[in-house]
Amino acid sequence: MTVRAKVGRLAAMTRRRSTLRQAFQGLGTGPFVGVRPGPGAPRADSHLLEETVRERTAALEAANAKLSSSLEQLHATQAQLLFADRLIALGRIAAGVGHEINNPLAFILSNLEYIHQELQQKERLSEQDRQEILEALAETRDGAERIRLIVRDLQTLSRAEDVGSGPAELAAVVRTAAKMAMHELRHRARLVVECDGVPPVQGNGSRLGQVFLNLLLNAAQSISPGNAEANEVRVVARPGAPGHVLVEVRDTGCGIAPEHRERIFDPFFTTKPLGVGTGLGLAVCHGIVTSLGGTLTMESAPGQGSIFRVCLPVAGAFVQTPRSQADWA
Repeated sequence: MTVRAKVGRLAAMTRRRSTLRQAFQGLGTGPFVGVRPGPGAPRADSHLLEETVRERTAALEAANAKLSSSLEQLHATQAQLLFADRLIALGRIAAGVGHEINNPLAFILSNLEYIHQELQQKERLSEQDRQEILEALAETRDGAERIRLIVRDLQTLSRAEDVGSGPAELAAVVRTAAKMAMHELRHRARLVVECDGVPPVQGNGSRLGQVFLNLLLNAAQSISPGNAEANEVRVVARPGAPGHVLVEVRDTGCGIAPEHRERIFDPFFTTKPLGVGTGLGLAVCHGIVTSLGGTLTMESAPGQGSIFRVCLPVAGAFVQTPRSQADWA
């Protein structure tokens, strides 16, 4: 190798060393200062990984906050939907409730007028007059009690807030719903209620009343008025699966067409004419029952009526554990 070649080779090596030195000096003043990469890992890769983790964490926190807000809005909307359906049910029975109140109110006023006149006209009352006035007062008290019970039932159904979930007397809930629906049923079918002897269920009396009122009103409206003796709506409660109570609401109405059965619990689906039904009733019933840990199913055929089955869990304190073989010995 000539002297000139050797000099050129040394100059090239010097230039390479100078370039590398400048590169390392530049790294010392950049964003990678103080970051020690793992063994065998470049500093740039470690920094990018940390940045990616931070970005993903921030994105997950934002998504979680958005989901929490959406869940709160969903719960609020669900509560509004339940109350709206309750008000719709109240609207459907308003005329009948007015009639139920007017009947006892009429004879209350009549009896009070009679008692007032008798006391004004006679200074002394014979034993017969006294007995008649006492009977009129007893009738008046009974009529006032009927009005009080009707108002109480309305307050129970229209209560916006829910008071939580606990043991609910199923027979009392069904009887209240039956009284509220009686104005719709009276001219369409005979109502038979067999719900005594079952244990309390886990639920909320107001919400369960909403369920059975809707089911009874739907059963009534599936039957044409005018032939009440030939038709029947029957509510029967009995033990179901272990730890559950089964309630059946049967009617002899027109039934449900096969093409509608799959959608019967869909929100806003209705076979009623425009302006008559909202399609919320059965969807809300299904939501209430499932939220209480139960099930709501339907069996129907055109011209053969319908059966709605509500299965509810027995209240925890009243669940009877199965007896073992040793217990039977």
